[in-house]
Amino acid sequence: MLYIIVLACLLGASSASYLLPVALSSCPAGFFCPAADLTRGVNPQPCPAGTYSHQGWTACRPCPAGYWTTRSGSAYCDICPQGHRCPTTEKSPEACPLGTANSKLGQTACTPCSVGYYTPTLERIACTQCPRGHYCDNSAEQPKQCPPGTWSGLGQTECIECSPGSYTTRNGSTYCDSCPPGHYCPVAQDEPLPCPLGMATRLSNQTVCLSCETGQFSDRLGATACATCPAGSFCGDPALSPQPCLPGTFSGEGQAQCTACPSGYQTVQTGSTYCFICGPGRYCPNPAGPPIQCEPGSAQVNLGQVQCDVCENGAYADQPGMAVCISCPPGYVCDSKTRAGLPCPSNQLSGQSKCMGNSESMIG
Repeated sequence: MLYIIVLACLLGASSASYLLPVALSSCPAGFFCPAADLTRGVNPQPCPAGTYSHQGWTACRPCPAGYWTTRSGSAYCDICPQGHRCPTTEKSPEACPLGTANSKLGQTACTPCSVGYYTPTLERIACTQCPRGHYCDNSAEQPKQCPPGTWSGLGQTECIECSPGSYTTRNGSTYCDSCPPGHYCPVAQDEPLPCPLGMATRLSNQTVCLSCETGQFSDRLGATACATCPAGSFCGDPALSPQPCLPGTFSGEGQAQCTACPSGYQTVQTGSTYCFICGPGRYCPNPAGPPIQCEPGSAQVNLGQVQCDVCENGAYADQPGMAVCISCPPGYVCDSKTRAGLPCPSNQLSGQSKCMGNSESMIG
């Protein structure tokens, strides 16, 4: 009880010569007392929401900015908590909207997140930096994973495409991988592409594969190197396997086509690395066919010939495949080039192609 000394004139007194102590109850906290009746005491009224009072106040005061109370008859106001805003004093604190945060007490508004930051779904005391492998293009939304072919570091609003020669197959990548040998990776590639047939690369981080050089081939996908066409084959199309040389042709290593056997040479095999020279007593008119023996009546002493020479008059070749024709011996007549000579009669001399008498032999 608060005792207030008041002056009062007693009824019937001629002067205010007496001081009488009158006990009045003070206005309680959380209430206001608009008027006091000295005979009946105070008449407290509760402070409305958004206001407060201390004991003995005759009027309620509004809560300061950043404070609140929803109760009537409040003796104090509550401070607005972190992660909330209190734009009005008579309502409960509002959680900071997505994309905003509040790390301080007693705030009437929340602060928007900076670029590359976001707010979690529950606590919004502070904005969180967008994590690696994600992008935050809207601070009111949760981070989104970077799709394959892209990556990101911290605090990014968009993902970065993998640079030429790199790739990533993962969602939420924080880096891109180097394109492996035997593959190529164009911009923003989500998977390495194998080198096509007829192409190869032995290096990493490549955006294109290199075509095989003439005389090379690559007959499988993803080759790291082109192979040299083997001898006895040709590689006209680098995307195909080596093809064997046909009969009558040959090749060394690294050839795009086979070479025809020169005149007088032959090979009947496929995949030949060289041609065979035609030997004596034979001729080779067809480079893809076998050597042919000289027929009786002809011969060939030289190598690499396409035909045999017919025996001259007075000479013969009575066997196939003879290198030289045999001259008719004295005392014999050789009237055929395909058989051995016959002896002349005893009274005649040999004229090679015919027998002659003594008188004939002396003519001329």
